[in-house]
Amino acid sequence: MIGTEQKLLGQRIKKLRIVLWLSSSYFSASLITALLTGSLALLSEAGHTLVDVAGFALALFAITYSRKPPTPQRTYGFYRIEILASLVNSVVLILLSVYILYAGFRRAFEPPQIESLPIITVAAVGLAVNFIGMRLLVGKHSHTLHTGDGHELQLKKDEESLNMRAVYLETLADTIGAAGVIAAGIVMLITKFYFADSIISIGLALFMFPRIWSIMKKAIHILMEGSPYSISHEEIKESILQIRGVTGIFELHIWTITSGMHALSAHVVIIDRSKSQMILQEINSVLEKKFKITHATIQLETYHSESGRF
Repeated sequence: MIGTEQKLLGQRIKKLRIVLWLSSSYFSASLITALLTGSLALLSEAGHTLVDVAGFALALFAITYSRKPPTPQRTYGFYRIEILASLVNSVVLILLSVYILYAGFRRAFEPPQIESLPIITVAAVGLAVNFIGMRLLVGKHSHTLHTGDGHELQLKKDEESLNMRAVYLETLADTIGAAGVIAAGIVMLITKFYFADSIISIGLALFMFPRIWSIMKKAIHILMEGSPYSISHEEIKESILQIRGVTGIFELHIWTITSGMHALSAHVVIIDRSKSQMILQEINSVLEKKFKITHATIQLETYHSESGRF
């Protein structure tokens, strides 16, 4: 399983590098065009793209760094850096959205005159670049990874990396933003209604808030050692209690190390100590096959006065 996880990380790194290169190229093009034409709107778009490029670079650094082996001080390795990066990206996106709202309302009173044609041209390029990036980052509801040892690992959409989802949201924001800039540019080019720029900016900021909050909430939940949303605490407890020879379970804890990698610890009460190895193997088998939990620490005991409690 560790080799499988490393292959997944390798796939994420490859996709992030491509998206980072595309976004950096688009940032350079939009910045140069903005400086040459004096378009403030395009300069603002370049600033937005620069934030995204920084987010992609942070995500790439986080995933690469998380591959470092565990140490005596960090026995689970550096997987949590990925969650921290997704949290930082979410905070940056919220701050950016707040700034867009502020700037949009401020421009509503004095909408500046904007050169529309360069905006439309560069935004069209940005739209194509972001569509490619989204195609690389988004997947189907599940996909299969061939591990090379005859096994296949199915990954559900809700198990995808939080960091990758945060990066995808940034790309989605750019895609919608580029489409909105093109629409606003066409309106301003035809009607000279420059307030369209502010309307589009405010709408995009409001659109992104609930999606950003969803990523931030999940990242905080993981850092707070909360039980994974995709795994039922009660279902795991009942599955273990159904194993023959098990009479109770207590101190059951389930948490997430990083996206898609869950851990569990529990005290399990058994009747016959001589069958402990067989029962332990069956517990680990149920956890791995039914719940995809491969990091489990089980302590077997023959008695506990409150064996039914959590």
